[in-house]
Amino acid sequence: MPKFNTSVPHTLGKEKAKTSLKGFFEKAKEFGSKDASDVQEDWSKWDTDGILAFSFKTFGIAIKGLITVLEDKVNIEGEIPFAAMMFKGKIEEGFREKIGKAIA
Repeated sequence: MPKFNTSVPHTLGKEKAKTSLKGFFEKAKEFGSKDASDVQEDWSKWDTDGILAFSFKTFGIAIKGLITVLEDKVNIEGEIPFAAMMFKGKIEEGFREKIGKAIA
């Protein structure tokens, strides 16, 4: 499967960025999304390593990956089907926008 990778810089520090993101994800889950289905999350490495494994479908496209919080940026990397390669830039842009808002 093709890979995507993007990052969002921040000045919050790792722990504050993790707190902001966790709150954002909880709020997003509470309100749901008309664009995402089959959402799966693995928070088992969040507290120790700042890593969230995720998967979901959007517009019939399965996306899975990792969100990693570092001291000065949040990395998002994952896999998309070959059929979605023409949307790779849009997918990366969408992650940057959502994560950017969450840690702003």
